This record gives sequence, structure tokens and C-alpha cells, in this order.
Amino acid sequence: MENKQSSQKPVSELIYPLDANPPFGVTVLAAVQHILAMIIGVMTPPLIVANAFGAPADAVAYLVSMSLFFAGASIFVQVTRPFGIGSGMLNVQATSFAFPATLISIGMAFMQTQGMTWDATLRTLFGICFVGAFWLVLGAYIIVYLRKIITHTVAGVTVLMIGASLVKVGAVDLGGGFAAMKAGSFGDLSNLLLGAIVILSVVFVNRLKNPIFRMCSLVLGMGVGFLVAIIMGKVDWNILTHPRSYFMLPVPFKFGFFGFDWEAFGICSFIFLVLIIEAIGDITATASVSEQPTHGPLYRSRLKGGILCGGVFSAIAAVFGCFPQITFAQNNGVIQLSGVASRKVGRFCGVLFMLFAIFPVVVVFFELLPRPVLGGALVVLFGTIATSGIRILAEHGVNRRESIIIATSIGIGLVSMLTPDIFAKMPQFFKIFFHSPVVAGGVTAMIVHQILPRPPFVAEDEEDEAEIHPMQEMYIEEPNDEAR
Repeated sequence: MENKQSSQKPVSELIYPLDANPPFGVTVLAAVQHILAMIIGVMTPPLIVANAFGAPADAVAYLVSMSLFFAGASIFVQVTRPFGIGSGMLNVQATSFAFPATLISIGMAFMQTQGMTWDATLRTLFGICFVGAFWLVLGAYIIVYLRKIITHTVAGVTVLMIGASLVKVGAVDLGGGFAAMKAGSFGDLSNLLLGAIVILSVVFVNRLKNPIFRMCSLVLGMGVGFLVAIIMGKVDWNILTHPRSYFMLPVPFKFGFFGFDWEAFGICSFIFLVLIIEAIGDITATASVSEQPTHGPLYRSRLKGGILCGGVFSAIAAVFGCFPQITFAQNNGVIQLSGVASRKVGRFCGVLFMLFAIFPVVVVFFELLPRPVLGGALVVLFGTIATSGIRILAEHGVNRRESIIIATSIGIGLVSMLTPDIFAKMPQFFKIFFHSPVVAGGVTAMIVHQILPRPPFVAEDEEDEAEIHPMQEMYIEEPNDEAR
């Protein structure tokens, strides 16, 4: 007789799953939490790159606006999944943090050796990014082969390292941010106290039985921190008086027609591989926290669509002055904390980002948040991302072989994160490799996975995927709205 327990579905931890249609108020709250989690991350990469090249304020403002606009447009496509482009889940997408350091080093070399101006440097970098975007498109179509080397263990390690490395970003804000470092107030007790209040508020609200409180735990926690910051005199109201543009639209080839450089393209090609690894980790984590399959045909279809969306929008964005786009990891923490995985929230989030870009003055309200308030929330969020990586690793079992792969890759990733100077004397290629803990950990896991012998008569970690030959991919139907 069939065991009744085996046929029972596990109890869902989601309040609003993928296909749910939450009320308008819930949708707004959840979307705001996603925006709060990533708004600074969306604005920061173009800001860092443009300032490094000495671009004027209006050019910097345009680059930041385009980063917001194409983040919104790509998020909308990711969750809607037209023509198979997108993952069909609540995956957010924006400019990757894998690029700024490399682009700055390449751009500074152009300016020093070739005498390029800031705008010539930008249009050359955008030309390189435009061509490089097709690596992502290619990667989407050969993902079934890439999955032979980018296994669940690799994806789990990558997600874990993404969360661990992002915690450092949150920690900087927790201590007061880079401005506090220059002012000598970084790590002041008042900053740490403010961040701790936010963390405790998020934890307390999230553990309440009322699902509404759980869904807005981040917003409420940051709201409590903002009120305390006002009392402590840490809110800079002068931000409201800064002159700024009130309307901005995308302009093709804003800084001139594309330039190109083959050597720089070779360096950036490796970074685009990193984006594929990041996307696999991010999409796998989103599937996990959204209680969707993390293996099988539907899962592979989501991977293909999600990476394809990154490639398509990276190419389009380069034309309008935006750096390469790929999925972000931050939203997975929001899904896990709020219990809301509905695609409706993603569409709403995408529209809001596009409005923020067209009417940049709206962003000022996010700028009012003191860094310790934002940092406290980000530390919790990024910690949950690392937890998603651990969950992915645990779901597929950890035998002796897998434990060696995990230990080695996490060890190398942590070395890269904690003591990056140890690689300073290595050739440029390896310095780029070890610059990112995500790259170092993820690629190390890939290499060790291929080196270590597999036990006899044991299938690949790709498991049930091995039952489907790559050539059969064309016969697998794309998931429709109901299947998504």
C-alpha cells in the first residue's frame, strides 16, 4: 500500500508563491523591499566608473539614470518571460559588480597610454561590452553543456560566496560608509548602534506570527532605524536642496559611436563567463527560495531564459550608455524574509525603477537613508543569500568527494576575500581571476569537480538531467504561464 506521507507535499513557507496575485498594498510593500535592497547596488557601479574617469556631473547623472532604467526594463522582462527571454521568476537584474574594477583598470590604461578623454574611454568600453554581451547569449544556448562543469555544487558555492562577499558591502555601510572613512567617523558607536537597531527590528518583526508584518519586516526595520536616525540627527536633509534634473530619457550613443580594443575585450571575456556563473547561482537560489525545481527541464529552461535576458539587455543597454546587465542576488534574501515570490511584485518593481530613471528626483528619497540604516538591513539580506547557498549544497547531499570540492573552493574564495594582496605579484590575468571571491570560489569548484575521480556506478550531480540527451532539448516545451 502506498505510503500516504510520501504523497503529501511539504508545507510551503511562502505567503504568496510564484503565480499568486497579492493585493495592491502587499505588492507595493514587497516591491519597495526589493528596491531598498538593490537601489544602492544599481546606482553604485556607474557612479564608481564615471568618477574614476573624471566624467562631469551631468554625465554621471545620465549613467546612473540609465542603470536604473535598464534595471527596471530587464526586471520586467525577466519575470514576464516573453518569447522565452527571462527566467519567469522574481529575478531582479542590473549592472554587475563583477565589472567596475576591471573596467576602471582598462579605462585608466586607455587614458594614460593612448591619451583618451573620458567620453572616448566610455564609448570604447561600451563597444567592448556590446560585443561581449553576445558571450552571454551564446552561454544561454549552450547552458546544457555548461551544466556539465557548472554543477549544483558549483552553483551552491557560488551563491554562498556571493552572499559572503556582499556582506562586506553591507558592513561598510553599517560602519557609516566611505564618507565616514574619509571623515574618520567610520565604526563610531552611534553608527553601530543604529545598524544594530535595524537588525534587531528586522529579526523581531520577521518572527511575528502576523504574515503582513513578516512581508514588510525590512521596510519596518529600516523605518524604525530611520526614525531613530532622525532623533540622533543623522539624516542629511540638505540632500533635498541639491540641484538635479527633473526629467531624463535614454539617448542612443550618448557619448559617441562605439570604439573597440581586442586586448581589453580578451580580458572582459573572462568577466562575462563570471556573469554566467553568477547568473546560474542567482537563478538557482531564486528557484530554491521560490520553492521551484532546482534540476530538470523546467529548471534548465529558466536558466537559459534568465541568462539570455542578461545578454540581450547587456547589448541594448550598451547602446544607451549602461554597463552589462545580469541577475542580482539581493532579491533572494527579500523573498526568503518576506515570503513573497510573486511575479506581480517583479513587474511592479521594474516599472518603479524605470520611473525613477525618467524622473531622477524620486531617487533622492532613497539617498536620505543614513548608511548605517541601510547597512543593517543589507547585512541580514546578504546573510540570507549565503544561507541559500548552503541550502542548495545540502539539498543534493554532501559526500566525501563533494566535501573536498566545497572545502577547497570556499577556502580559495575566502582567501581572495580576506587577503587579496597575496595575489598582487601574480600576472594580470590571475590577479583578475582572484580579484573576485565569487570568481575564485566558483571557478575553483568547477576545476576541482573535473579533477577528482567520480565513484563508479554513481550518476552525475546533474542527476535526472542525465536522463535527457542535450539534443533532446529542442523537444522540451517551454513552460507556459501555468507551468511557470
